[in-house]
Amino acid sequence: MPDDTSNESEKIFELLFEPDNAEILVELKDGPKPLSVLTKKITVSKEELDEKLSFLIEKGFVSKNEKDNKIFYSLDVDRLSEILENDDNFKNIDDGLAKLDSFLNWFFKYTENSYKNVIFFSLNL
Repeated sequence: MPDDTSNESEKIFELLFEPDNAEILVELKDGPKPLSVLTKKITVSKEELDEKLSFLIEKGFVSKNEKDNKIFYSLDVDRLSEILENDDNFKNIDDGLAKLDSFLNWFFKYTENSYKNVIFFSLNL
């Protein structure tokens, strides 16, 4: 049974790849950016951007600094690498993909047989 730490890690991993969060991280990969740049580049409301930045700061992926009366955000590459390189995260992805593959194989096999029965039935009318 997974512990709370691994569940939290899984949730964080999933939230990092939520499109807006991922877009913020990509914007910050080349260095600190002022809030004004992020506001122009990220296509969410200012409130949503503040919320997403707060989450990323809380989890340690982004830091917030003030310089010359401007707020800058920067990416903590080490923290991001720590999560991305965690084998447990990819095990869950592998398990999920294996289940999806199994389902799709069953589905296509089932629908193929159904179509054959419909075609056979139609030809015998």
